[in-house]
Amino acid sequence: MLLPRRLMPSVPELVAFEAAARHQNFSAAAEELSLTQGAISKQIRNMEMTLGVSLFDRRRKRLVMTRQAKSILPSVISILEQIAGTTYRVLSAGDGENTLNLHMFSTFSSRWLIPRLPRLIRQYPQIKVNITTIFEPFSFDGSDCDIAVHYGAPVWPDGQLHHLFDETIVPVCSPAFRDATKLETAEDLARVSLIQLTTRPALWDFWFAQVNVTGAASFKGHVFDQFNATIEAAMAGFGVALVPTIFVERELADGTLCVVSNETIRSRGAYYVVTPVEKAHDPAISAFIRWICAESAAYGGLGEAAPGTLHFNGYEGTRN
Repeated sequence: MLLPRRLMPSVPELVAFEAAARHQNFSAAAEELSLTQGAISKQIRNMEMTLGVSLFDRRRKRLVMTRQAKSILPSVISILEQIAGTTYRVLSAGDGENTLNLHMFSTFSSRWLIPRLPRLIRQYPQIKVNITTIFEPFSFDGSDCDIAVHYGAPVWPDGQLHHLFDETIVPVCSPAFRDATKLETAEDLARVSLIQLTTRPALWDFWFAQVNVTGAASFKGHVFDQFNATIEAAMAGFGVALVPTIFVERELADGTLCVVSNETIRSRGAYYVVTPVEKAHDPAISAFIRWICAESAAYGGLGEAAPGTLHFNGYEGTRN
């Protein structure tokens, strides 16, 4: 339940407070906001009266934040950033028609989707996309999300899922690292540095088991929290990374990375594009679903289930 309006500072007061706190000077804050120093002082005074605390002390002509001001400043900054972000999304979307809000993990976005988006825009020039990076599983409830990309099992509450492709994972490293360590077979990987991924901690253990290699220290090595980071680490010569083939198309093509072993395996999860059931018949969303399913089919050879297969249910999955 919200506080009574009289107990909450206004947005202009919060803006003036943040600027004054950042500059530690009313004059500089006034110049930045195109106001007079007196206007800034009035906004700060009104905020102090609303909150019943003092926000600034003057010490030898210096402006110093009080303990109360320091305690509320992070929250004020967060509130203003949320307002700015919301305003920007509204301005960029215009009337909102044909604007799609996409939520997905960063590696899929940067390494698979974004390189293909120009083809979407050429085919559907009226569509605009807003991409939000997610780091944890989330629900459509209370979200502005129109479309999500999900890795894991084919389940999501109140979601309509379309299968894109299964996931093939391969061990990759830089050519220099391969040559220096004389890597040729899957067995050779048991003696080199393995790049670890915190969100898939058992991935190397799973891979070694699938290719029948025993005795490997599958949980030791440099640790990173995103596939993007493990790929960069492999290119830098940190060791061998185990990654989905869809994320290293460019590096394998230009020779920046090489596949160490011909043994490739399918991981347990697959990739799905998901939309809330109640939005499934929206024309712009339907157009995007058709487009991305066609792109996944054109990519080819990664999944046994036909692109466009529908699934309904609850949610589980992992971050990439």
